[in-house]
Amino acid sequence: MFKSIKKAIDKFLGKLAQESEKSFGNERLDCCTLDRPKSTEK
Repeated sequence: MFKSIKKAIDKFLGKLAQESEKSFGNERLDCCTLDRPKSTEK
């Protein structure tokens, strides 16, 4: 019983990781980089 629950959770987390990678790429998620455009001016 626990193996089937673990398998379902692993499958869910794998799909979640794939969707996150599609949305945000492979780089680290950081609040400073998510909402702000990249610019070299200050």
